[in-house]
Amino acid sequence: MQRHLDALNWRDFSELLKSNRGAILPVGTIEAHGCTNLGTDNTIPEYIAEHLAERLDLLIAPTISYGITRTLLPYPGSLAVTPEVFEAFVFDVASSLIESGFDWLLILNGHGGNNKELESVARELWRITGGMSIVIHWWEFCEPVTKRVLGETGGHAGIDETYMVMASDPELVKKEMFDPENAYLVRPGAYPYPNGGTLLLYEEGQGLPRFDPNEAQKYAGAVVDNISEYVSEVLKKWNKNFAPDSG
Repeated sequence: MQRHLDALNWRDFSELLKSNRGAILPVGTIEAHGCTNLGTDNTIPEYIAEHLAERLDLLIAPTISYGITRTLLPYPGSLAVTPEVFEAFVFDVASSLIESGFDWLLILNGHGGNNKELESVARELWRITGGMSIVIHWWEFCEPVTKRVLGETGGHAGIDETYMVMASDPELVKKEMFDPENAYLVRPGAYPYPNGGTLLLYEEGQGLPRFDPNEAQKYAGAVVDNISEYVSEVLKKWNKNFAPDSG
């Protein structure tokens, strides 16, 4: 079954809305990422969306590919929009999806610079349209999975992101460009601009990429399972608490 909104005919979409009441909206940015592609923050939520859509019976809206790139903007290939423009645009897209007939959205975020604005969108979406939403910052939400499956925490362009890109498309990972000496440990209270590298670690001695394809697939599967279980749990709670006869 075709689940990508932009590949559907309008009549097909109208028919599918009778049973598909939710949509996934992937969101990311274009930004330098160690030895993975500039679109890593789009590639990962798109991969997760592909694997969630069938399980949860959802349609997939086109990705919002440009986000709020901050300390890595000076690195070649990085692009950005302003926070105000980003938030307004995402809100307009999200509200249009609700107005088109969806009851709720799963906003899958691949980029930390977007977090605050996406959470604001979720609040305003409910206030103005009545549409429900779940915002998932996948790497934060799945940090316990990263530690359990990989034995350490991840990082920007670290083991977690690298493995998710490997699971999506191994050709987007340039192992020959990996140099552990170029990794930069982020220290709280310090703000270098530009940042000290495009491979950012948050725990000393943890997060450097590995390149085992089997481990990558195992990790990606655990990430998808974790998000799928959570979204299913929230939907059950919504159905109980917001059903017409719930009080």
